[in-house]
Amino acid sequence: MNKIANMRVVLTIVGLALLCIVRRSPASPGDLYVADAQSDSIFKYASDGSRSTFASGLNQPVALAFDREGNLFVADSGSCSCLEPPCDCPPSMIFKFTPSGSQSTFATLDPFFPLPMTFDGAGNLFVSDSLEILKFTPDGTKSIFAPDVGNVWSLAFDQKGNLYAGLCGTGTDEILTFASDGRRSTFVTFSGPSQCTTALAFDGAGNLFAERGDAVVKITSDGSSTTTFASGDFQSNSLAFDAQGNLLAGLTAFNSSDPGIVMFTPEGMQTTFAFGPLLSTALAFEPTTEKLRNISARGLVGTGDNVLIGGFIVGGNALANNAVVVRAIGPSLSGAGVSNALADPTLELHDPSGALIASNDDWQDTQEDLITASGLPPTDPNESAIYATLPAGNYTAVVRGAGDTTGTALVEVYSVGQ
Repeated sequence: MNKIANMRVVLTIVGLALLCIVRRSPASPGDLYVADAQSDSIFKYASDGSRSTFASGLNQPVALAFDREGNLFVADSGSCSCLEPPCDCPPSMIFKFTPSGSQSTFATLDPFFPLPMTFDGAGNLFVSDSLEILKFTPDGTKSIFAPDVGNVWSLAFDQKGNLYAGLCGTGTDEILTFASDGRRSTFVTFSGPSQCTTALAFDGAGNLFAERGDAVVKITSDGSSTTTFASGDFQSNSLAFDAQGNLLAGLTAFNSSDPGIVMFTPEGMQTTFAFGPLLSTALAFEPTTEKLRNISARGLVGTGDNVLIGGFIVGGNALANNAVVVRAIGPSLSGAGVSNALADPTLELHDPSGALIASNDDWQDTQEDLITASGLPPTDPNESAIYATLPAGNYTAVVRGAGDTTGTALVEVYSVGQ
């Protein structure tokens, strides 16, 4: 990326294309929400560790997830002591809490155990009910995203919009990944004694952190390396990153002298964030809903170092809750009267460190379903697009001509789902 940083760039801002619109949640961005299985309550922790009760009277809350508007979703499993079928168990519920604390029922599920929940960048909620992975649109419409995926204990989306699922008790010790159309593949298979993968969380660099038994492991974004990040008496389903990139993890804490939540710096230094008694079954940070709306720039794409670069900054916090579509437009510019339009643009998206997040030549080759669903597909098949869900930071989109072709192109960044 050092070479890209030194490239000579020719940019022409088109009309009012350079536009950034932000929105702020009236809630308290950065507060940590914790589901506690001992008290059947949701606690809210400020950055200094002070605690207040956000909701009570629940029945085994086992998962938390925030949407892009700052609403908190709680998976409440219900209580069932039946040991042999048939069982007359209460249904599992998904509750929705507005930032002000107003509660409503978002969905009612069969009496299974809804373990993990996570949102994609478009605002769809994904839930495992131990039999399959379900998808709920923002209006509550339910569909089956992935059938016959038993014993999923953890879910998380990466920056490219792929869904990851940690398994437990299936006979195969692995983490699966799902493309936007539900196609599954194995991301990593663990060796040694079988253990449940009970929590997943991505850091801002795209590394996946997984809670497995008494350890938290760090897996590189390509799955090629797995190392032990921390060890301890960790509580299932309890991993989350804060705005500074610190990892918080829940522990089993039965009295006031036991650490209930610990915090790890990116370098691995551990401190106690909160003491017990606490039996956390889920962690989630209130997001800062500052969003990029649209930015674009037109310029001449040459060869060598003379590429078109569009830099943009995503606000908010370290959570990957900013979904964007980045496009490289060329052939369709001819219809708008632009001469010498680039016939076949290619596109790269780089993160704040300069590492490549994704690349694309023809937009229908990869992520076609996600990009089409966003409502922002390019009109020409030779144009390029990338869907990504990004944490706060500075990003760079680079446009080149396939085969060292030259011409005028447009680089665009759109926020999705606002």
